[in-house]
Amino acid sequence: MAAYADIGKAVADFALTLMKLYEDLDPQVQQYAGDVLMPLLRVSQVKGNKLIDRAMSLIDHPAVLEALSDGRIDEGKALMIIDQVSVLDAANQAIAEPVLIAHAATHNYTASQRCARRYVLKLDAEAALRRYEEKRKQRLVEKFNLDDGMCSLRIVLPAFDAALAFDRIDRIARALPKDDRTLDQKRSDVAADLLMGKETPAPQGEVCVNLTMPITNILGLTTDPVMLAGYGPLPAEIVADVAANGIWKRILTDPVTGMAEHITTYRPTPAQRELINARYPTCTMVGCNQPAHRCDVDHCCPFDGTNTTVANLRPKCRHHHRMKTHSSWSCENRPDGTHVWTTPSGRVIETELEPIAEPAPF
Repeated sequence: MAAYADIGKAVADFALTLMKLYEDLDPQVQQYAGDVLMPLLRVSQVKGNKLIDRAMSLIDHPAVLEALSDGRIDEGKALMIIDQVSVLDAANQAIAEPVLIAHAATHNYTASQRCARRYVLKLDAEAALRRYEEKRKQRLVEKFNLDDGMCSLRIVLPAFDAALAFDRIDRIARALPKDDRTLDQKRSDVAADLLMGKETPAPQGEVCVNLTMPITNILGLTTDPVMLAGYGPLPAEIVADVAANGIWKRILTDPVTGMAEHITTYRPTPAQRELINARYPTCTMVGCNQPAHRCDVDHCCPFDGTNTTVANLRPKCRHHHRMKTHSSWSCENRPDGTHVWTTPSGRVIETELEPIAEPAPF
């Protein structure tokens, strides 16, 4: 842990050193700072410019730079925080940065990013929507050549559209007959068939994504962030039309904690699975972000014929389900709904609850 923290300090020190070099350059040469770095660091011009831009970003956010230097957050989290707050004005940035730094210091990157998106949306929803519109203009398709006759096709598009597209590919791939291909290989083959206009050998089915929002959004009283399962918060406006025509489940939440307590649906599936997925949106292994609807429902205490209850069931991705079953890792459900893991070395780690609604302000 100390060695990892030292990496952050080194990055912060490098940013300060780089900015000193930049400031010492003649103003007419500063625009060519990336070219100055090329022979010094044996990097490309593009890399040199990126290093300069990154250092400038860190210097412009001293609270983030200090947290990086202290080892509280790493470089990835530091740059993510800077990127997320960039949509806010200076006053709101000053409010958001300490909150996001404190959260990132105790959570992994994905959880920290999800928290940052939600917080920025709550702080200034209009600014976040403007940011989304700007980012949406950057949608594209790119092809990258790989070794051994392979290529990578990268598609950048809005998160909601991507969730629908992936769900379609995944449903078709899972419906294919069992053969020697892995699920990832099937998804790749299905995606290629769809993009090239070929017939798929399995029924496509109805695509489905899960959105969570307060009823006051639907009634037009609020525009609180909408939670897209497997992604995180989105501005309510960008999914309003789709949501209006969707199939809705009513999830009652505890007004004090915001945790899911009861669920009803127009097309019910097993009620326990629905409630568990609503209460625990992801795999309950610390740091795992696999969406609950793609997880196994695990009996934390081994099944005894009577304990298939919400209190004993938790979502676990297949990997962590196997880890719990076949290794010396163990877990426990506490009465308050928290989930605790014990590592092989005996260290106890608590999985933090993630409410799907904001607790009542009283």
